[in-house]
Amino acid sequence: MAWVQTARPHTATAFAEVARAPSGLADGSWAHPEAGLRVSAYGAVDVREGASLHAVLENLDIPLGLPARIPGPWFGAAAFCGALGPDWDGFSPLRFMLAGLLAWTEGGRHYLAAFGEGARRRLDTARARIDGPHAGPLAAAARVRVRHRRGERERWSALVSRALAAIGAGALDKVVLARAIDVEADAPLDAEALLRVLEARYPTCRAFLVRGGSAVFLGATPEILCRVEGTRVEADALAGSAPPEHAQLLPGSAKDLREHRWVVDHIADALAGIADHVHHPVQPRIRPLANVVHLHTPVIGRLAPGRGIADVAAALHPTPAVGGVPPGAALRFLAEHEALDRGLYAGVVGWVGEGRAELAVALRSALIRGRRARIFVGAGIVEGSSPDAEWEETELKARALLDALGARP
Repeated sequence: MAWVQTARPHTATAFAEVARAPSGLADGSWAHPEAGLRVSAYGAVDVREGASLHAVLENLDIPLGLPARIPGPWFGAAAFCGALGPDWDGFSPLRFMLAGLLAWTEGGRHYLAAFGEGARRRLDTARARIDGPHAGPLAAAARVRVRHRRGERERWSALVSRALAAIGAGALDKVVLARAIDVEADAPLDAEALLRVLEARYPTCRAFLVRGGSAVFLGATPEILCRVEGTRVEADALAGSAPPEHAQLLPGSAKDLREHRWVVDHIADALAGIADHVHHPVQPRIRPLANVVHLHTPVIGRLAPGRGIADVAAALHPTPAVGGVPPGAALRFLAEHEALDRGLYAGVVGWVGEGRAELAVALRSALIRGRRARIFVGAGIVEGSSPDAEWEETELKARALLDALGARP
């Protein structure tokens, strides 16, 4: 591999020729604006796919001589559960790639790294393109409208009622139901521009992009599945939501606290099998976002000898924050009743490197293909939930993508 620090940041189109990516759109992007981090991965020189998240992550070959603090170099995503349907053509249910070219910004400094055969040549070409003229402004935003589906709210209410009946019968404690909102534009949607909007509006979230053929899956998620730094491991428990104007009521909501506690306990129990000194605050914190607030508890531990990111990810995914409690019963309920191809939504997305990794739960996200986008949102159903209140919660969460797209009713 070869790497270099550059004087100027890369642009959306800087690597189109080098990476053979349409308009320079990356195969994978990751950003945490609050931390000053943004990374884009172009072209794959190695790929790992399979049916087991643990097996794939366990068998990632990390190149030698990596620069300190490099994010990656492996990037990828895994589906929420099982195979992908036809809407996800071009994507894999579990795929991690070693980028041929990696560009990242951290702490105001800009870097390039290249991997595989011809790494030095690709690096030199990319650096020359960065030092040359930069691309012009992004194309004007397309006009976007929501495509309403007849009977959608009635179907949601029936699904929530069915979930509440299962909870009342003792088959479930909690299940997270998801729905999709379809939008259509008068011109092809600019995924790169949308990602920049999400980064600007949600600087505390992780903005991500995964390309699959002619489609793109992107979002800005507030939930980290796991973060590993050496032996230190941290996971987010994020469950329990309210509109910002009701933030002060959230810590006293018995329903939301109960929902949140299930997620905390699941994460702590899962980590206890692979880590030592697992601990977390007794009371959750408030995690504010632009259009919704969440209860948040970080769970932290030290990995036991011989344990790594593969063990952590496999133990945690999917958490009750996106599936339910008990996990097995909740997943069976979703498979039987939800009637939604979640695909990569609520799955895993992120990067893995040498002794470091950051994987997120793919929330607040959309699948984009040409002029159309499908936005995914969900809500946790527990005893005391109501179809109308949970519908409004999903509407709140959808605003992140709808507002970024400039969508009209």
